[in-house]
Amino acid sequence: MMNHIKNGTTTSPFVSMTRSYSVAWSYALFSGHSVPTAAIPACVYEIVIDDPPPLGLAVLDPLREIAASVPSPLSAISYQHDGLPAFLMGVLDPVAMNHHLIAPIKQTPPGGAAQRAANLTAELETMVRIPRDAEILAVGAIPAGCVVNRFDVS
Repeated sequence: MMNHIKNGTTTSPFVSMTRSYSVAWSYALFSGHSVPTAAIPACVYEIVIDDPPPLGLAVLDPLREIAASVPSPLSAISYQHDGLPAFLMGVLDPVAMNHHLIAPIKQTPPGGAAQRAANLTAELETMVRIPRDAEILAVGAIPAGCVVNRFDVS
């Protein structure tokens, strides 16, 4: 699940969905292998899934799934970062805000330790991207009847 969300893996059992048309529009325009045009547009699909979902389809909130798997806050290994508050800006937008990811941490006590960037775990990176993208995951086949609209975007 984390690999699917964090790395955009397409060879997983998950289908990414979003509650945000703006996120879907952005991914359709900017995440494909080619630039959409009026002749060959990208598509955003509107999907409506009843609760409970159809047999054979599971819809998951990945934030709940991953948060349930992280260790205790007193554990020696934590999903928490040790960087500056702006570090999360780099996690949200690693291209435009990369300087926040590589900024050296403020170590205490001063001196002695080598400078390094903040610790970024797979769990934290994934949990930050889920609300950024309003992400929901489906596992199983989404019935064609659940697709209620298709919007061409270019």
